[in-house]
Amino acid sequence: MKSMTSLTLLAVIGLPLLSGCGEATQSSAVAASAAPIEIDSSKFLLTEEPTGAVGVIAARESAEDGKPLVLVGRIGGAANPWIDGRAAFTLLDASMSVVAEGEDSEDPADGELCMGDCCATERLDCTTLVKIVDADGKLVLVDSRKLLGLSESDMVVIQGNAKRDKSGNFVMLATGVFIRK
Repeated sequence: MKSMTSLTLLAVIGLPLLSGCGEATQSSAVAASAAPIEIDSSKFLLTEEPTGAVGVIAARESAEDGKPLVLVGRIGGAANPWIDGRAAFTLLDASMSVVAEGEDSEDPADGELCMGDCCATERLDCTTLVKIVDADGKLVLVDSRKLLGLSESDMVVIQGNAKRDKSGNFVMLATGVFIRK
């Protein structure tokens, strides 16, 4: 009986210590993963514009899964085109522009979209997500604004591969980005 009481007492005292150790280890792992990552941006920033670029609208219609593609567009087409902490952003077809909600959103001119719900379907038809990937095809875990010095409304030419899922959704897996000046 005495050994059973000692064992129970040990379990009651030791359990919080064990869980505390686990939490400290987990916190350390989370802190380590949150540490800034340094990546050489020259691996992804193109010095010459690739030829044969197509717009987002054309690519959404004709791009084949896994095939090489050169895409041109303007960063934007969403209230926040950035994926914070990741090298990914929304790209809008170069023929389109976004106007503030309420600016003639009842009857927008050709090529103009508003950010309101009334234009949501049209925005989907002329935008795509661009993911900058490394040599292994994995998303780069550095914000694209920091990695490449990108800003909203920058006109860019993206080199990489088209990616389509089973539903036909289109994403651009970028291996290189050229910023038009």
